[in-house]
Amino acid sequence: MRPAVLALLLLASPATAIDGPVSGPVFRGFGTHTPVEFDVVIPKGMVLRHVYDVTAATPGKRNPGFETAARFINSHVANGVAERDVAVAVVVHGPAIAELTKPEAYAARSNGAANASEAMVKEMLAKGVRFIICGQAANAMGVKKADLLPGVELAISASSAHAVLQAQGYTLNPF
Repeated sequence: MRPAVLALLLLASPATAIDGPVSGPVFRGFGTHTPVEFDVVIPKGMVLRHVYDVTAATPGKRNPGFETAARFINSHVANGVAERDVAVAVVVHGPAIAELTKPEAYAARSNGAANASEAMVKEMLAKGVRFIICGQAANAMGVKKADLLPGVELAISASSAHAVLQAQGYTLNPF
């Protein structure tokens, strides 16, 4: 069979024919998702505004909460929702704050280690994902605004960030 015909057949195959997680289409290499035969259709033009609350971090590994936010975007765009219609914010407090700091600030807190989440966060920021840090937790950790990666936002508190996002139509991820 000719390669072009084979490629067309693979593209025309139902999503369930793919085994295991897939990458993209927005983020490659993270935010993997699995194809699903779904019944709940997202109306065309509906804007999904969703917020994730992330506190946990595991040094040396990409943040799974950030990965989940990327998965939300990838899975919906892969299933026909326009990228412009998927708005995601990540409200961060606790140990995960360190993963949103510049390399030198991160290294100073982690015995010189590199931040495994940095490249992912920068790519997500470039695609419009908002990362908002709880100012109260940042102060308690000694993290200053100048320590943050460019594009990361600082709120008075995680509670105020959630209140503002809710007023803007964002829904909180329940898990």
